Amino acid sequence: MIRLYTNYSLSAGKTVCLTEDQVHYVYHVMRRSIGDEFLLFNGQDGEWLGQAEILTKKQGVIKLSRQTRPQNQTEGAVLAMALIKKDNFDLVLQKATELGVRKIIPLITERTVVSKLNLERAKHIVIEAAEQCERLDVPEITEPMPLKTFLTLDEGQKVYLSERGQLKGKIDKTQPVCFVVGPEGGWSPAEIQAFERVEGMIALNLGRLILRAETAAISILSAYRFDIFS
Repeated sequence: MIRLYTNYSLSAGKTVCLTEDQVHYVYHVMRRSIGDEFLLFNGQDGEWLGQAEILTKKQGVIKLSRQTRPQNQTEGAVLAMALIKKDNFDLVLQKATELGVRKIIPLITERTVVSKLNLERAKHIVIEAAEQCERLDVPEITEPMPLKTFLTLDEGQKVYLSERGQLKGKIDKTQPVCFVVGPEGGWSPAEIQAFERVEGMIALNLGRLILRAETAAISILSAYRFDIFS
């Protein structure tokens, strides 16, 4: 059954208007019609079953009947990720959503090749991923920020991935965690020194092989999601 994210509040008997893109998708691509059922969610009110009351080339209205799942609390990690090439960063956005990340913070570092992010496009990617993987919420995405600014934020335990074998500290699985992943060229010596000055900053490596930035991000989130840490 098609799942759709909406900004509307959800409750029994309420009608929800679909966006132009959603109308195009369900009417033209998926060939749905009046009376067909949909699942809607908004990140706050759980998941709701509804039927199409109006569905034309330009308009779609869904009437909600009942809640199918209550809202759950998001307990996933935060991902602070250096901006990388568009297609690779798109992959990270998609897979991070599937792996339960609650927040994504794009970073600008000394060796970042890409310095801009189309935030609306990024939000569209995580919404689509949440619809497909049956999440009840959508991860927050912030505006890109300099690494120096990020290091002043309180995002729980900060764990930076170190490709050169440094290892410091241990993750407390009972506390919120933020994984910090560098760009294609890795962290600069100055950035490593900055990490060392942050109280409680944890250094973690993923083995002897040097991983691509997107591979490292997906690997660490998978390990965290499936509780592989000892």
